[in-house]
Amino acid sequence: MPPLGTKRIKKCILYGQLIVLFTAFSSIYPQIHGLFGERGLVPVAPMLECEEESIFQCRLPLLRSVCQILHLSPSVGLQAFCLVGLFLSAFAIYKPRCQNIITYLILYLLYRTIYEAGGVFMYYQWDALLLESTVYVAILAWFDNGPADSIALFGIVSLLLRVVFMNGATKLLSKCPTWWNLTALNYHFESQPLPTPFAWYAHYFPQFFKQLATLQMNFIEILLPPLFLIPLIHVRYFVFFCQVLLTTLTLFTGNNGFFNYNILVLMVSLLQTPRVPIGASFLAAIVFAKIGFEVVYRLPYKILFEDDRLPSFALTLTHESFRKFMIYYIDVIVATMAIIFTIVNCYSMLKVGSSQNGRMKKWVHLAFVLCSVLFLGVYGNIPLLRMDEKLAQRTYEPPVVMTMYKTVNSWSVANSYGSYRQMTGTHGRPEIVIEGSHHIEGPWREIEFTSKPGKVSKRPRFISPHHPRLDMQMYYAAEGTYQQNPFFLSLVYHLMQNTTEVVNLIEDYPFKNRSEPMRFARAKLYMYHFTDIGDKNWWTRSFQEEYMPTFNKGNDALLNYLTEHKIINKRKSEFVNGPLGKYLKQCHRLTAGIDEIALISTMVVLVFFRKMYSYFFSAHRRNE
Repeated sequence: MPPLGTKRIKKCILYGQLIVLFTAFSSIYPQIHGLFGERGLVPVAPMLECEEESIFQCRLPLLRSVCQILHLSPSVGLQAFCLVGLFLSAFAIYKPRCQNIITYLILYLLYRTIYEAGGVFMYYQWDALLLESTVYVAILAWFDNGPADSIALFGIVSLLLRVVFMNGATKLLSKCPTWWNLTALNYHFESQPLPTPFAWYAHYFPQFFKQLATLQMNFIEILLPPLFLIPLIHVRYFVFFCQVLLTTLTLFTGNNGFFNYNILVLMVSLLQTPRVPIGASFLAAIVFAKIGFEVVYRLPYKILFEDDRLPSFALTLTHESFRKFMIYYIDVIVATMAIIFTIVNCYSMLKVGSSQNGRMKKWVHLAFVLCSVLFLGVYGNIPLLRMDEKLAQRTYEPPVVMTMYKTVNSWSVANSYGSYRQMTGTHGRPEIVIEGSHHIEGPWREIEFTSKPGKVSKRPRFISPHHPRLDMQMYYAAEGTYQQNPFFLSLVYHLMQNTTEVVNLIEDYPFKNRSEPMRFARAKLYMYHFTDIGDKNWWTRSFQEEYMPTFNKGNDALLNYLTEHKIINKRKSEFVNGPLGKYLKQCHRLTAGIDEIALISTMVVLVFFRKMYSYFFSAHRRNE
């Protein structure tokens, strides 16, 4: 496979990030009024209440300004942000000249406002990664190509390294026994938030295969990421295909929103490799020989053989030895980043110095990219150095640096990463089942959600990159109590009120008949497991306990609780819809039935055909 040029790699990343952004906006758009509307689960309006003199001392200053100028309610303001993000990302996909730093920074500000306003429904790892990666891609985009693109691509590589490495290292640093005894995948496929149909089949893979897959995942996520920094084409392609394989398998077995797609876009940066004129193949052979030696002789695992059974694996290192190794390993990674960053900078400066045309313009570009990547890299590595309490203790943190880090982190450009640190579903997956009735005596009917398990015959759905945020949050609510989850009580209240915006988030609401409304609600906690092979259903479930007692429609305690948490706000808002706001809300009602997955798929297909048309048209013109 021949090396790809910097321009082509840059183009792929710019297009890919726009598609991920379009996906994110199109996924959240139909959910806005149900989640954040004035009659939604967690209204955004109370967040805009502010008595400060300066608007910049208030929360969500951008949203507040837009709502004041255009006469929009807060939720319609978020809807407008989504629409602008959708149209701007789609327009930039079809007009490459618009793929510049301004476009990406606007998209970043739009999504960050939604992210900050969304509360519990937006604080997911993929949202944080989308914001941080969009800033890095904005630096890469600039207004033109130039030698500084190599520095921007290195920044993306360092971000990818940090995300992948922290995802792997935090699992073992958490001391979770399932990760240490290599049995995590025995539970993961069944207990992850939103499994896919493929997860059912993966759950029944042999124990030997799942232990081997866990070992390979540790190898790919912990030991391979530093190889991202080695500027040898064969090594880069090796780690690229390893990461793509792991990410693809993760994508097919779990609905993790657009996280895996964003990772795949960032991985394209690994294909950009400077040409080493002498001995590149020989140096790559040395690296591969070292990897092979480490895998066979040095990695801390052993193979256990038992009679008439497939072999099994076990780790041979201790928690303390792994932590000591991580202290040394992280220092090496950060030092290597600094060295490679310096080399890339010198290389880019030499190219700018030797250029004949537009030298001043290229120096400005170089200075901006250099300062931006250096700034983000310094503060972005702080979470890497603080992955664990003991790791953080050995690092000197000047107060000035930490104060600045808190500011940078508040803008979601220096995030901490790490998913599934603790495997919580070792006894099955807890699920909340909400039941409603018109009479206290019954009959009780279950409320069916779009993607989370409910009926035992319900087939898991493959919905990625769409992210149904209510379904996801219900998964986390099952791990606590209803008192700890104000959104859950808000959901129960709005279901009894038959609130259209909230009911649209549900797949099957059996009380749409106004003559027999839902007057009573209760919730039960069940433990779900995948069915055995050969069973016609997908799930089995067993009752555990009452999650929430029976509430009636006019329950005073419920109303007081929701009023206290500003979910029911009796104060008249200063932000009301004018003509534009009413029109936008009407448009949202008209598009309520559009399938998000179909919309995203259509956009991807259109982009593909657009690129194919451009390719063949340009080839035809060259032939003429």
